[in-house]
Amino acid sequence: MIKTAMILSAGYGRRLLPLTRLRPKPMFQVLNKTMLEWWAEALVSAGVKRAVVNVHHQADRMLEHIRNLAESFSGLLEIIPSPEEGLLGTGGGLKRAETLLGKNDFLVVNADIFPDFDLVKLALKHLANPGRLATLGLLAGREPARVSLGQYGRVVAFRAPGPVPEEIGRQLYSGVMALSPAIFDLIKEGESDIIEVFSRLMPEGREIFGWTYDPAIWRDMGEIEDYWRLNRDLASGRTIIHSTAKIDGLLTGWNVVGAEAVVEKEAAAENCVLWPGASLARGATALNAVIAGPVPAGARVSGGVFCVQPEE
Repeated sequence: MIKTAMILSAGYGRRLLPLTRLRPKPMFQVLNKTMLEWWAEALVSAGVKRAVVNVHHQADRMLEHIRNLAESFSGLLEIIPSPEEGLLGTGGGLKRAETLLGKNDFLVVNADIFPDFDLVKLALKHLANPGRLATLGLLAGREPARVSLGQYGRVVAFRAPGPVPEEIGRQLYSGVMALSPAIFDLIKEGESDIIEVFSRLMPEGREIFGWTYDPAIWRDMGEIEDYWRLNRDLASGRTIIHSTAKIDGLLTGWNVVGAEAVVEKEAAAENCVLWPGASLARGATALNAVIAGPVPAGARVSGGVFCVQPEE
């Protein structure tokens, strides 16, 4: 089995502004666990023993969180940071982590994708084909479908504006793949996009294939509404309250209430995600929203996000 994985976590998360000014995207909480924690659990379940996490945006917070996770998963999963002074992209980040990832095949996952994906089956499919450079986890019937497939699941193009020769269908890249260590010799130092690397290599006959899977839940946490919907789908109508939260007001529908969050008397939340430390003062109401700061008394929040920006 594959024993090593790379969690791509260095990006800015600009589509999730203003929330990513408060914390980096891999530290966004879903049902009161960070995305990195969800991925650590998924990797342990798949038999992975080492996870390398690249770090750039809000590096100090990320490094502290990785240290805490490493302690929590001690004996189960070794979690190692790979800091990047400048953002290196999905290709350059892999190249920089080469010595940490080692000389065997490894998994690559995106931290902003919810990890309901069968990593074991993907790994076995990849390992069953010696000499294969990459096996990409794909989703059928989803958009945007930008991976062009030929016979037997071979990838013939990425992001092509129109049909290409040998193409028999298109699918969506899930954000999960298995790679051969041979990839390191094919990525240049510095910033690069792994998909562009693949596109350069395919005319040379490199074996890049897709494997199609249909997860129960797949969510690219690209925008705030996606993040809210992911919590909604996983909550399944329940209200989930952290043990340190204080609730004196009214909670209806589904809600996810983080550590030390407060809902005062006569305040109400319906279908909301309250981040750790967030609060609804007396008489405040929130509906279908992400609350990441103190909502003042009597204020109403409907949809979107409420937060107070950190001081520069």
